[in-house]
Amino acid sequence: MSSALSLAKTVVLSVLSVVVALFVLGMINGAASWLAGWIGLGEGEPRLAWDLAWTLLGGVAATAFAARYAPAWPYVHGGVVWALIAAASVYAAWDLGNDFPFWFVVVLLVSLPFQAAGIWLGARYRPR
Repeated sequence: MSSALSLAKTVVLSVLSVVVALFVLGMINGAASWLAGWIGLGEGEPRLAWDLAWTLLGGVAATAFAARYAPAWPYVHGGVVWALIAAASVYAAWDLGNDFPFWFVVVLLVSLPFQAAGIWLGARYRPR
Protein backbone atom coordinates (compact mmCIF):
# COMPACT_ATOMS: atom_id res chain seq x y z
CA MET A 1 0.00 0.00 0.00
CA SER A 2 2.76 2.45 0.85
CA SER A 3 4.41 1.67 -2.49
CA ALA A 4 1.26 2.70 -4.35
CA LEU A 5 1.03 5.84 -2.24
CA SER A 6 4.66 6.64 -2.93
CA LEU A 7 4.13 6.17 -6.66
CA ALA A 8 1.04 8.39 -6.60
CA LYS A 9 2.98 11.07 -4.72
CA THR A 10 5.79 10.91 -7.29
CA VAL A 11 3.35 11.22 -10.19
CA VAL A 12 1.54 14.19 -8.62
CA LEU A 13 4.82 15.96 -7.82
CA SER A 14 6.09 15.26 -11.34
CA VAL A 15 3.03 16.82 -12.94
CA LEU A 16 3.20 19.76 -10.53
CA SER A 17 6.86 20.44 -11.27
CA VAL A 18 6.11 20.70 -15.01
CA VAL A 19 2.90 22.72 -14.61
CA VAL A 20 4.43 25.16 -12.13
CA ALA A 21 7.51 25.52 -14.35
CA LEU A 22 5.25 26.64 -17.21
CA PHE A 23 3.54 29.00 -14.78
CA VAL A 24 6.98 30.42 -13.89
CA LEU A 25 7.61 31.06 -17.58
CA GLY A 26 4.29 32.89 -17.89
CA MET A 27 4.88 34.92 -14.75
CA ILE A 28 8.32 36.06 -15.91
CA ASN A 29 6.94 37.10 -19.29
CA GLY A 30 4.00 38.85 -17.65
CA ALA A 31 6.23 40.72 -15.23
CA ALA A 32 8.56 41.74 -18.06
CA SER A 33 5.61 43.02 -20.08
CA TRP A 34 4.36 45.02 -17.12
CA LEU A 35 7.85 46.39 -16.47
CA ALA A 36 8.23 47.40 -20.14
CA GLY A 37 5.06 49.46 -19.91
CA TRP A 38 6.11 50.93 -16.59
CA ILE A 39 9.48 52.14 -17.91
CA GLY A 40 7.80 53.51 -21.02
CA LEU A 41 9.11 51.06 -23.58
CA GLY A 42 6.78 51.52 -26.53
CA GLU A 43 6.09 49.35 -29.53
CA GLY A 44 8.61 48.43 -32.22
CA GLU A 45 11.91 46.61 -32.37
CA PRO A 46 13.24 47.73 -28.96
CA ARG A 47 10.15 46.25 -27.34
CA LEU A 48 10.48 43.05 -29.38
CA ALA A 49 14.10 42.70 -28.24
CA TRP A 50 13.02 43.30 -24.63
CA ASP A 51 10.27 40.69 -24.84
CA LEU A 52 12.56 38.19 -26.55
CA ALA A 53 15.27 38.58 -23.90
CA TRP A 54 12.78 37.97 -21.11
CA THR A 55 11.28 35.03 -22.96
CA LEU A 56 14.72 33.44 -23.16
CA LEU A 57 15.41 34.07 -19.48
CA GLY A 58 11.96 32.73 -18.66
CA GLY A 59 12.76 29.56 -20.60
CA VAL A 60 15.95 29.07 -18.60
CA ALA A 61 14.07 29.66 -15.34
CA ALA A 62 11.25 27.28 -16.31
CA THR A 63 13.54 24.42 -17.31
CA ALA A 64 15.66 24.97 -14.19
CA PHE A 65 12.57 24.97 -11.98
CA ALA A 66 11.26 21.72 -13.43
CA ALA A 67 14.62 20.00 -13.05
CA ARG A 68 15.26 21.32 -9.54
CA TYR A 69 11.89 20.47 -8.06
CA ALA A 70 11.19 17.19 -9.84
CA PRO A 71 10.78 14.36 -7.36
CA ALA A 72 12.97 12.12 -9.54
CA TRP A 73 14.60 12.19 -13.00
CA PRO A 74 15.33 15.93 -13.08
CA TYR A 75 16.68 15.86 -16.64
CA VAL A 76 13.49 14.27 -17.91
CA HIS A 77 11.28 16.87 -16.23
CA GLY A 78 13.41 19.75 -17.47
CA GLY A 79 13.48 18.14 -20.90
CA VAL A 80 9.68 17.94 -21.02
CA VAL A 81 9.42 21.66 -20.25
CA TRP A 82 12.13 22.43 -22.81
CA ALA A 83 10.35 20.31 -25.44
CA LEU A 84 7.14 22.26 -24.84
CA ILE A 85 9.04 25.55 -25.16
CA ALA A 86 10.78 24.30 -28.33
CA ALA A 87 7.49 23.16 -29.86
CA ALA A 88 5.85 26.50 -29.06
CA SER A 89 8.85 28.38 -30.51
CA VAL A 90 8.86 26.37 -33.73
CA TYR A 91 5.11 26.80 -34.05
CA ALA A 92 5.44 30.56 -33.47
CA ALA A 93 8.22 30.81 -36.05
CA TRP A 94 6.18 28.83 -38.55
CA ASP A 95 2.82 30.48 -37.95
CA LEU A 96 3.84 34.02 -37.01
CA GLY A 97 7.14 34.28 -38.87
CA ASN A 98 5.87 36.87 -41.34
CA ASP A 99 4.47 39.04 -38.54
CA PHE A 100 7.86 39.50 -36.86
CA PRO A 101 11.26 40.68 -38.12
CA PHE A 102 13.56 37.97 -39.40
CA TRP A 103 16.10 38.56 -36.60
CA PHE A 104 13.41 37.90 -33.97
CA VAL A 105 12.47 34.52 -35.43
CA VAL A 106 16.12 33.48 -35.88
CA VAL A 107 17.09 34.43 -32.32
CA LEU A 108 14.00 32.70 -30.94
CA LEU A 109 14.99 29.42 -32.61
CA VAL A 110 18.75 29.71 -32.10
CA SER A 111 18.23 30.40 -28.39
CA LEU A 112 16.61 27.02 -27.72
CA PRO A 113 19.89 25.33 -26.67
CA PHE A 114 20.56 28.25 -24.31
CA GLN A 115 17.18 27.68 -22.68
CA ALA A 116 18.05 24.01 -22.25
CA ALA A 117 20.97 25.08 -20.04
CA GLY A 118 18.38 25.62 -17.32
CA ILE A 119 17.97 21.85 -17.13
CA TRP A 120 21.58 21.48 -16.10
CA LEU A 121 21.33 24.38 -13.63
CA GLY A 122 18.24 22.98 -11.97
CA ALA A 123 19.63 19.46 -11.76
CA ARG A 124 22.94 20.73 -10.41
CA TYR A 125 21.40 22.74 -7.58
CA ARG A 126 18.81 20.25 -6.41
CA PRO A 127 18.25 19.98 -2.65
CA ARG A 128 20.18 17.09 -1.21
